[in-house]
Order: sequence, then structure tokens, then C-alpha cells
Amino acid sequence: MIAVPAGQVTLGVPSCPPRPNFPWIWPTGAVAAVAAFQLSRTHVTNAEYHAFLAATGHAPPKQLEHPDFSHPQQPVVGVSWHDATAYCAWLAQATGQPYRLPSDSEWEYAARGGRAGTIFPWGDALDPSLACFGGHAAPKRVGSFPPNGFGLYDMTGNAWAWCSDRFEDVSGGLKASNQPTGQPTGGNRVLRGGSFMSCHYLNLWIAYRHEDPVDLQHESIGFRIAL
Repeated sequence: MIAVPAGQVTLGVPSCPPRPNFPWIWPTGAVAAVAAFQLSRTHVTNAEYHAFLAATGHAPPKQLEHPDFSHPQQPVVGVSWHDATAYCAWLAQATGQPYRLPSDSEWEYAARGGRAGTIFPWGDALDPSLACFGGHAAPKRVGSFPPNGFGLYDMTGNAWAWCSDRFEDVSGGLKASNQPTGQPTGGNRVLRGGSFMSCHYLNLWIAYRHEDPVDLQHESIGFRIAL
């Protein structure tokens, strides 16, 4: 876990570039105060998730059996929001510490690593030597790229990360629309950071906020934990 100092973050900047009929937009200018908290240095790994599965009998994601996704130090993927919150609940009970998913504003503040208003954790230029994105076959092992200013790895790319918030509670009036599992969209949760599969550069902006149903298990989706 990395200690993230208290501060404030201006969400959604730089603003989404204008695009005709572009579905991915984000509001800008909301300022959120963030209390001091801790965030895991990396996504939860396969090795860490195996401990949870062994202790609880929770159903494993199918990717754990695939050779491209099964290395102990790769991020666990194919986990739903329900799976991620179940892991946090198990870890909290096992350790006596209140582990949880990060909030939307905590994630964006942490991803900036002390920078204000840049597009990516390292600056404004998209750089494939600093993150895993662009249609790779699988995520890299965690920590394969340099950390941001807070010492956090892979805040952009490698695997999407679930946040605790409902999308419509933090979206500035935008309605959730992703319905791949057939569930009502009103309960969709926030995802942040992009993944190894992300090919559109806007998915990788710190400011970009995605949303999906709580039961979606996709090979590009993992999570990290907060305290």
C-alpha cells in the first residue's frame, strides 16, 4: 500500500476534445477534496487473488486458467465489481483493516501523482514505453513500467480498475448506457485507467471515466484496493 497525502483534484481536465457524435465525453471543472488514504501500489495480482479463492471458495475468473493471463504477477482480470468488493470484504475481515475499492475522485487524484491537469500520469504525450495499451494480447506483469509521482504503477493501461461509485452519482449528469450483461444501467459502477486492449487514446486519459454493470467479468477488467 502507498500512502497518498490529502489534497484536492480538479476532475475531468483537460476537457474531452470536441468530436462529432463522440460517445465518450466527460464534464470538467468539479473540484473534489480528497482525504489522506492508502492505495495499492499495483493492481491486485493473480497470486493475491489465489489466496482469496483458497480461503473462501469464491468462483475464479476463467482467465486464471489461460496461459496468457495466469502468471502470478499479472493483474487478476475477469473480475466483476461484485468479485472485487468480495475480495475487499475478505481482506478486511482477515486483517482487521477496512480495505475497500477506491472512490472515483480518489482514483483520479492518485493517478495524477501530484501533477495538476496533465493528460497522462507522466505528461501530455502518449508513450507506449510508459504503459501497456494498444491491443496487446494480455496484460503485462504489474510494475513493468515506471511509477507515477506517488509511487503507483500502471494507473494508465494494463487493466481497467473498478471504483466504488455508481457512474451516475459522479458523471455530472451523464447517463450510464453500457448494458452488456442485460442489467439495468442505473447501477453501473465506474471504471478507470484503460487496459492492454485500449486502442482509442481517449480511454487512457486520466480524466476518462468508463462505466459497466456490476456483474460484468471481462478480460480487460481488474482492480486495486484502498484503505
